[in-house]
Amino acid sequence: MRAVIVDLDGVVYRAMSPVPGAAAALQRLIVAGTPIRFVTNNSTKTPHQVAQKIQQLTGVDVDPETVLTSAMAAVSLLSPEDGPVMVVGEQGIEDALSSAALTITDDPDEAGTVVVGLDRGIDYPKLAAAATAVRGGARFIASNPDPTFPSSEGLLPGAGSIVAAIAAASGREPEVAGKPHLPMRRLVRNSGVAAAWVIGDRIDTDVAMAEAEEDWEAILVMTGVTDTSEAGSSTARVVPDLAAAVDLVLDG
Repeated sequence: MRAVIVDLDGVVYRAMSPVPGAAAALQRLIVAGTPIRFVTNNSTKTPHQVAQKIQQLTGVDVDPETVLTSAMAAVSLLSPEDGPVMVVGEQGIEDALSSAALTITDDPDEAGTVVVGLDRGIDYPKLAAAATAVRGGARFIASNPDPTFPSSEGLLPGAGSIVAAIAAASGREPEVAGKPHLPMRRLVRNSGVAAAWVIGDRIDTDVAMAEAEEDWEAILVMTGVTDTSEAGSSTARVVPDLAAAVDLVLDG
């Protein structure tokens, strides 16, 4: 049986608003016995927090072990020799580093690596410190390149916007861990996924990730950042929402 890789922001929910029909769609997959992985480029939360949010908004119980984040993908690139690590991000990255026994520093002269994700508390001193560390030779890892993410109020700046600022200030480009890049694909494969459907709302991350793996097939939903004028350029099957995507999965 093919697994289903489900994006979250713009597919299951937008900020704290569930996408209509998403709860029933997830429940149908569970009843059918379909293996599910919730794969998100959002690095702000831990897998346990993501599972709690899904349950809170949809009523569907989710095992945190089935949640894979770009924070986890970023930390999978590191070894003890890469520390200490400066974090531009939130709890998801900090917890992933802690689980890997990597220390965190705020000192740009001490940092061996800078890991950057979405940081809704970003300020100029933190931006300057990160750029200084990278310019001084620290390894530069981006959790993901997404310039925006969908919310109930519309599109908001994403991690990619912060990454771009540090890249511009340091004169260096990052290694990117999240979708559609290899570290995230490897993380998904290592979780036990072989052939899979990839359901997402972004052509440049979700669809591109499926295109990079020969036994993965993309389904693009229109409840997130992609509009109908852009959807025609996609190689994915295009459907209105997660409910329609699950129809394709179960009929296929």
